[in-house]
Amino acid sequence: MAGSKLDLLYLETQKYLGLPYFSNLGRHQTSSSNNADVGKGSAKEIALRTIEIANLENIKLVNLSPIQIYNFQKKHRLGIDCSGLVCHLLNFYFSLSLNPRKTSANKLTSLPLSTTIKLGDIRTGDLIRQKNGRHVLFVINRLGDTVSYTDSRKDSRGVKTDSFSLSKPDIEIGGVFRLTSLLSIPDISTD
Repeated sequence: MAGSKLDLLYLETQKYLGLPYFSNLGRHQTSSSNNADVGKGSAKEIALRTIEIANLENIKLVNLSPIQIYNFQKKHRLGIDCSGLVCHLLNFYFSLSLNPRKTSANKLTSLPLSTTIKLGDIRTGDLIRQKNGRHVLFVINRLGDTVSYTDSRKDSRGVKTDSFSLSKPDIEIGGVFRLTSLLSIPDISTD
């Protein structure tokens, strides 16, 4: 793999941008074994499932605009929730094997998986807790006073990146968290 670890993280994050938000809760809940069907798939798993469904319906994705593909994915409940996205990015950046099906925003931002840190100590790979543990952001980078992050949320129509200033944060920050040792947490690893 060529490039710096941060450059590679930027490239990995790009694969998720524009994917719809989907949470496998409520009336659309499914028990599918396919991660892409339950809001926990990787970008590759979601792309492959999108192609599979399009082929079944004889739809040529190459003829669709990005918004048409997005709408096709939404129609078929393909997308990713916040903890699924964060889990895949943590796995990529730290070479972990966390199971996205066994994580939640609350679990990712709680002991024993992570510990609270000061906002001023934030760095790549840290997590920002929102909505009392019902939402989580992944910190992509900190450059001086500016923190870049990504998340998947319903109200922004899926996966987006954004940034805020440490001196005047304009987002909800219910806590900043850093992963601790994962060796003692077998129930969230893929074994």
